[in-house]
Amino acid sequence: MSNDSVKAGKAIKGKCPSQVKTVVLANQNDSLNYAFGYLNGNEVAMYVFAMDSTGEQKKEFIAYINKGLKSNITNPQIANMGEQIGKSIKEQESVGLIGEPSLATDFVLIKQGFINGLLGFTEQMDGTQAGEYIQNTMNNIKYGSVKEDGEKFLAENALKEGVKVTESGLQYEVLKMARGKKPAATDRVKVHYHGTLIDGTVFDSSVRRGEPATFGVTQVIQGWVEALQLMPVGSKWKLYIPYNLAYGEQGAGQMIAPYSALIFEVELLEIIK
Repeated sequence: MSNDSVKAGKAIKGKCPSQVKTVVLANQNDSLNYAFGYLNGNEVAMYVFAMDSTGEQKKEFIAYINKGLKSNITNPQIANMGEQIGKSIKEQESVGLIGEPSLATDFVLIKQGFINGLLGFTEQMDGTQAGEYIQNTMNNIKYGSVKEDGEKFLAENALKEGVKVTESGLQYEVLKMARGKKPAATDRVKVHYHGTLIDGTVFDSSVRRGEPATFGVTQVIQGWVEALQLMPVGSKWKLYIPYNLAYGEQGAGQMIAPYSALIFEVELLEIIK
């Protein structure tokens, strides 16, 4: 999310329009600072100021973020909360943005993001987008090596004899080919499978449990959805699945980190009608 110019914010009726504006988001760090502020401001708006139809309480609250308490307080609770928000923003400087020491803190962007989120100004991002941007970017920072290792593994694996690569990037190796019927997207199937990370760590295995799994063809990760519709019943394939066809930027559970490439041995036992 980037922006090449600074613009005055569009007026938002009853919501202190003079306070909102677009800002320059020239790089990832800028966007993280802004998204962090926006997400927090948006949550305060939803849970604290939901009944502030005129925007007057928000206006006073914004003033106290910078000014703190003063003698002629009209609403002590709002003033105190504004001061605490200001201190919370300041604390990011010592611990690093969102607790990550490598990320520089930009108070101007955090404050403006907070104000824009508080006042519902969505020209650059909304609350959902801010939250997703923070989570995905922080995962990328924390788990970037997982992504790089997976991409390197798949690039080398694609060159091995017997490994086929589909247009989506799914890789598979036929361990046993059968002549049975291929499942359709609307079918349910019974399979045995054994799932590992690229380092061989087992995270799930119906084989080890001694009981096949049954599910709809489209009720699994995208790499499986594609592979199952290519496999005849009775076949056994080894799947090498890129993170974007597996659990993506979020990961799954304690063992599958964000950006993890996965390996499955899958035996298609039966189509269940």
